[in-house]
Amino acid sequence: MPAGKTESSPPTQRVVAIVELLAAQRAALTAAEIADTLTLNRSTAGAILAALAERGWVRRLPDLSYELGTRLAAIGARAATRRDDRAWLDQELERLADRVDCGAALTALSGDHLEFVAVTRDRLTAGIECGVRIPLRAPAGAAIIAHATTARQQDWLETRGPERRDEYRAVLATLRSAGYCAWRLEPDSLPGVRVLSEVADHLADHPGSKELRGRVLAQLGTIVGSAYDQSTLDRDVALPLSYLSAPVFDGGGHAVLELQIGPLREDVTRAERRRYLAELSAAARRIEDGLESVPARRA
Repeated sequence: MPAGKTESSPPTQRVVAIVELLAAQRAALTAAEIADTLTLNRSTAGAILAALAERGWVRRLPDLSYELGTRLAAIGARAATRRDDRAWLDQELERLADRVDCGAALTALSGDHLEFVAVTRDRLTAGIECGVRIPLRAPAGAAIIAHATTARQQDWLETRGPERRDEYRAVLATLRSAGYCAWRLEPDSLPGVRVLSEVADHLADHPGSKELRGRVLAQLGTIVGSAYDQSTLDRDVALPLSYLSAPVFDGGGHAVLELQIGPLREDVTRAERRRYLAELSAAARRIEDGLESVPARRA
């Protein structure tokens, strides 16, 4: 073998071939179709698909066919939002923040953490910058998890105590049916959120305090409010509103990012809520279009 050259691994090539085949298809494929297309032994193809499904790289559908999974789609989304590609993404987030007059953030799953891939500077995002990761504990990442596998949803629900699992299960259902979720914090929680955000922002300027800042951000993530049900959100009364979230899908229909805005206000009218939701949804669709065009930008 020539110096400096690595011998290819046939098992690895088979895995890559299956992933690339599914990525190139708009429709799901059965294990038999995958095996026949790639001239693989059917038991070998089945074993590879089972391993990929366990890791969330592919998803097995009720009809026993397979498509790309949310975990792999999330990896692709993070690759598409790396620093050298994402000027357009920062611009979209700034545009959204300007239109709703509050902070905005875009996050992606990263194993058992939630990673901020783009943020604007505001009360919602004080102390948080691109690349910050916080533990993935419900309700963080709900807009992505709502479209993940049932097993992944259950793992996420179990990051909190049983007393709130029914509530968070309803949150996932709301995100699937309505396409968004709105959250409230009790009025006496807002000052605490703002103080912790300011502390994290202050620590961001002190590299030696990275560990402490991480603990502050983790603590900030534990201050969770309650989600509104649709009937309450539609009432013609002013309501306290901490933040709103919506999923961002890739071209394969996988939820790969969560878009958030954070009014952090105690008296948001129904008209204002509707405007927030309209702007949030419109921004999510623009980001989806942008993700689709990233390869064209690189070409």
